Amino acid sequence: MTEPFVDVVIACHDQTRPLDRAVRSVLQDETTRHLVRVTVVAHGLPADALRDRVAGIDGAVRIVEYADGIRSAAGPFNHGLSLVTADYCAVLGSDDFLEPGALAAWIRAARERTPDMAIACIRIDGEARMPNPLVRLGRRHELDAAKDRLFYRTAPLGLIRTATMRQLGLGMTEGVRVGEDFVFSIRLFTQAARVDFLADAPCYVIGLDARERTTLATMDAEEDLEAVVRLLDEGVPTGLNARHRRALAVKLTRVSIIGKVRARPSAAQWRDDTEVMFVATLLRRLLALHPGAIAPFNRQDRAVLDALLTEPTIKRVTAEVARAARAGRLRRWFTPNILRSFDRESTLRRYVLYVLRRERTSA
Repeated sequence: MTEPFVDVVIACHDQTRPLDRAVRSVLQDETTRHLVRVTVVAHGLPADALRDRVAGIDGAVRIVEYADGIRSAAGPFNHGLSLVTADYCAVLGSDDFLEPGALAAWIRAARERTPDMAIACIRIDGEARMPNPLVRLGRRHELDAAKDRLFYRTAPLGLIRTATMRQLGLGMTEGVRVGEDFVFSIRLFTQAARVDFLADAPCYVIGLDARERTTLATMDAEEDLEAVVRLLDEGVPTGLNARHRRALAVKLTRVSIIGKVRARPSAAQWRDDTEVMFVATLLRRLLALHPGAIAPFNRQDRAVLDALLTEPTIKRVTAEVARAARAGRLRRWFTPNILRSFDRESTLRRYVLYVLRRERTSA
């Protein structure tokens, strides 16, 4: 084939994954098939173990071997991305797939506007589209990482301009079980000249039929949050402006601290108080990124954060998590300082945007 316009990298470490579905979804559109090449990275597997899975699929498919002995998608994705020669590239999980017409729509958008990153809509298989990123109303092009809440889209799913990726030296963080794409997406969203959102294009679909997903496996807090620790240790936030540092601190606090803590409501789910102390120490590091980082949190979440900051023990934290689960609307919608309830990062502001977006969609 002639040089492709898009290289799609699929990492596969298990030959029982629905790899054929993933590859077929990329190459299903006859109008763009000639513009696309799929690189399947056989992670710790011989190429022949996957070759039969994609045999008979029309289009350019190559299978390359990669072995690092690490249970992480970072290594194989980095290897596949190093082989990219097309103008744009994309990554796809072997148990995920694209809706019909997705790649064709992405390619049209890339050719029309030449974004450094074209963010795809995503949904979980069998569910509706996820409102993520929750961009400003009517905003689709030249997005801002803080104003358009891009940090909530950790995975750089969609089309990435290859020249930009190489110029910024972007790569997945190797050696972590989860969060290997944190630094990649944070730097891309803040340092690229142009980031667009493919809001009207078909979706990237997260499959649920794999036997196991690394991101859902049980881990202790230190392993689960290692990517966040490394991000801070490497000084990535220090290269961001104040608005972006605040937005990043809020997002990581909301998802990586509150989300992880509330996912462990019982004492039996914690190893001991030292594990809680580890989370509390990480929280302090995140809040130190910007003096206003704690302001947007509602009363429900603020109680959990205050417990971590003042009494980081299993007994106190699980008690606050239980209380948070019973919180009424006032505690879920409003912040301790009522004026902060309308902050861009607040729960109330997010709910209002959900409603406005639904009304616009149905109008």
